[in-house]
Amino acid sequence: MFSLFRKAIRTMPADQSNDPSLNFKWYDPGDGNPLNKRILDIRPYTQYMISTTNDWKTAERFITNRKITGEEYKGFEFKGAISVNAQLTYPHNGKRLEGICYKASEMEDKWDIYIWDDIIYFVRSWTSVVAYKAFVNYSDDKLIIHKVEFETRDDNESESLIAINNVHFLISTLAGKTVMPHTIPGHLKTYEEIARYSFSLFGRNCWYATYEDILDTTITPSEK
Repeated sequence: MFSLFRKAIRTMPADQSNDPSLNFKWYDPGDGNPLNKRILDIRPYTQYMISTTNDWKTAERFITNRKITGEEYKGFEFKGAISVNAQLTYPHNGKRLEGICYKASEMEDKWDIYIWDDIIYFVRSWTSVVAYKAFVNYSDDKLIIHKVEFETRDDNESESLIAINNVHFLISTLAGKTVMPHTIPGHLKTYEEIARYSFSLFGRNCWYATYEDILDTTITPSEK
């Protein structure tokens, strides 16, 4: 049976990351795949890999950042920022949010998320680097992200698409605790490339990869 949930597969040792027995497989929408995207099941890699670092400063920074509220990111500005209009909506009670939205608890968790002054800061948990800023409005029953900013590398349409999709993925999975695929760049071709990219970006909090836009993805509740 095709199980969607993240705890369903933790059966292979971490040093077998290149072993063909990891059995990556594509699933088309339909029977056995309740998501409305063609997805690659990367759980055999992402759900069993262990994150380590030989840099004690990185480890120390990660530990120190477990104690902060993220208020120090107020006023942060990107150099060479790209601003992309968005219309991402999430169920909400209309109450204005402030403070911690999500904190990494292990080094396999790659993100911390904070909201201050109606800006959500998506921060890499190992490095304290702000990757995205999302600007929010509220209605009576929704939280609305109307703009996303990030620091450009290539300044192309694909980069902006990935940024919007990554913000949506992080909000949906970490804050919303749902299961959905994440969007991968088209230049990734092999299973190993996709799995390594996915784990480096999202750690244990990703299960399925897709080349498609995920903004209209079917949302599935998580067991967590």
